[in-house]
Amino acid sequence: MPFERPSLATLKARIAADIERNSGESATARGDIYYPIAQAHAGACYGLHTHLDYNRDQLFDDTADNENLLRRAAEMGIYQIAATRAAGTAIIAATDGTVIPAETIFTKDQIAYRVTESATAESGSATLNLRAVEPGINGNLTVGKTLTISATIAGADTTATVVEISGGAESESISRVRERLADRRQNPPMGGNANDYITWAKEAHVDVTRAWSYPNENGLGTVVVRFVTDDLATPIPSPAHITAVQDYTDTVRPAGMAGFSVATIVAAPLDITFTSLTPDTSDVRLAVEAELDDLIKREATPGGILLISAINEAISAAAGETDHAIDLVADITSNQNQLIVLGTITWPV
Repeated sequence: MPFERPSLATLKARIAADIERNSGESATARGDIYYPIAQAHAGACYGLHTHLDYNRDQLFDDTADNENLLRRAAEMGIYQIAATRAAGTAIIAATDGTVIPAETIFTKDQIAYRVTESATAESGSATLNLRAVEPGINGNLTVGKTLTISATIAGADTTATVVEISGGAESESISRVRERLADRRQNPPMGGNANDYITWAKEAHVDVTRAWSYPNENGLGTVVVRFVTDDLATPIPSPAHITAVQDYTDTVRPAGMAGFSVATIVAAPLDITFTSLTPDTSDVRLAVEAELDDLIKREATPGGILLISAINEAISAAAGETDHAIDLVADITSNQNQLIVLGTITWPV
């Protein structure tokens, strides 16, 4: 039977009873001569019990506080991932032959980006490789955003248009470190097996949520890794994420293998038409969409199958839904380089 920590009231009653039994003097009510001693001693004992509870919690990964969790993880070779800098490309109009030197600074909303390697204009423009000066998600920019050069360059425009700048992330959350530690204990390193590559992908970048390893896909002794970024606007990883996983895994994987690569994934939208939905309300529609999105995040894998029975079950699990009919009649399959994502939902007219 587990030990149950006594409450403060229980300790006060116990200590007062002990004093009264051994001294013959009352210690229960205010004004009693031993009342202050009983109260003070009970408070001290309660604090000790609390501290013992705290120390017990530090023995286990799921209850340890942040500081001790990081210490426990470090003992297993798992370290909190630092914030990362966004990186990508932009196009600047320039006279042919104009050179944009490395370390040239561009800005957007007071966020600075530096050119990582010199670029020479051809056919009226130059493609710039950029990296944010400061780490964090604020450095991410979508296509079409405008960057302003900090110091003009003869023959070049003063602005550049973003192709994509992505991969910037905040430092890893404690909850994610805790999850990786649990994965490590369940799947200890095995010198380069499938689980090791999944572990390395998650270690490479904080945005990686799920990963898959495909041994021998490109020939005997090769490994291909695919992964997704579920917590971002799209689960499809950006070039910056792919580069991060490739570069990091190359530093830790076995050196003698035939070949390793990180493969791109393309979205395979799942469009669903509802021929009936009961009751057909905005709340039920939102609940259905949420359940379908959750199902896909749990079950969809590159080259996998999404069962139609699971799709119908997810819809039926939506809060408020009592009946429905959809146009799907078979399981949904995806190619090895595809990931099923929720596409367009057409509701009953």
